[in-house]
Amino acid sequence: MRVVGPGRRERAYQEEIVALGRRGAALSASLRNARGDLESALLIERGTARFTDRLEDRLVQVESQKSRALVLVGSLQQEVLQVRAQLERAQSRLARVEPARRGLLQRLLGSLVSPRA
Repeated sequence: MRVVGPGRRERAYQEEIVALGRRGAALSASLRNARGDLESALLIERGTARFTDRLEDRLVQVESQKSRALVLVGSLQQEVLQVRAQLERAQSRLARVEPARRGLLQRLLGSLVSPRA
């Protein structure tokens, strides 16, 4: 009795099946790597979007604060101008007022306390 093994065609098919299995394993590994890279990219993109949103919110807040500060500075400037005008009016009134004459008692006591030249 003679034992007959696989022929040329069968061996070629078996080698092709083994090669396809190796290629499938390599493709599966590259697919896993690509999925990991894609997930990382998605996380980075999501984080970047959140970071950008936070920066935009801060920018809006800073612009709002800037507007409020400008309004405050303007109102303070108006107030300073009003106070300056009041001061000038008060100084002009004081310049027009003659110094009060000292009474006899004040003159006598003043000469005792601080002699005049």
